[in-house]
Amino acid sequence: MTGSGTRSILAKAADPGRALAGKRLPRGFYARPTLKVARDLLGKVVALEADGSTKAARIVEVEAYLGERDPASHAYRGPTPRTAPMFGPPGRSYVYFVYGMYHCLNVVTESDGVAGAVLLRGAEPLAGFDEAGPRALAGPGKLARAFGLTTKHTNLDLVRSPLTVRDAPAVPPSRVVRSVRVGLNEHATTNKPWRLYVRGSSGVSRP
Repeated sequence: MTGSGTRSILAKAADPGRALAGKRLPRGFYARPTLKVARDLLGKVVALEADGSTKAARIVEVEAYLGERDPASHAYRGPTPRTAPMFGPPGRSYVYFVYGMYHCLNVVTESDGVAGAVLLRGAEPLAGFDEAGPRALAGPGKLARAFGLTTKHTNLDLVRSPLTVRDAPAVPPSRVVRSVRVGLNEHATTNKPWRLYVRGSSGVSRP
């Protein structure tokens, strides 16, 4: 079932115990090619512990950015003070501010010194969002705002910090849709199918 007002197609209930049942993903999960990490992040649970409570959401939409091999990546022209986290070590956060309005959360991939990151574009709320609707996290800006993330949360260690990604059942291949990334200028990688999302999920920003 899809559409507003329906239950999550990946989670039976917004239950903190269910949401956080999995272990934190280890460093080795992130220290792989960006496209593989992007695929495997679908269905995992992003979580933030703050002020004695936990917010958690199941990841249902991502985009892969391949660093210096990808003109759409912030890291395409090499490291800067802003993009330094994208060059590793893997398993850290990269949060940037865009259009003067939105923060966006990425997870850093690849081996240390090789830039790569996966943008979290959409998620299904599981715990800690106070009656959030099914589309409350459908979009990268909405996701970061719901978690209260800002650039202060960049370069956090996802393996040890209050911001983390936890294991959860994999999404079957038949449920995964691949498409071009959203809102890019024309360049060599514009038409690559490096956006992945879960078919039918209300947490996806757009078809």
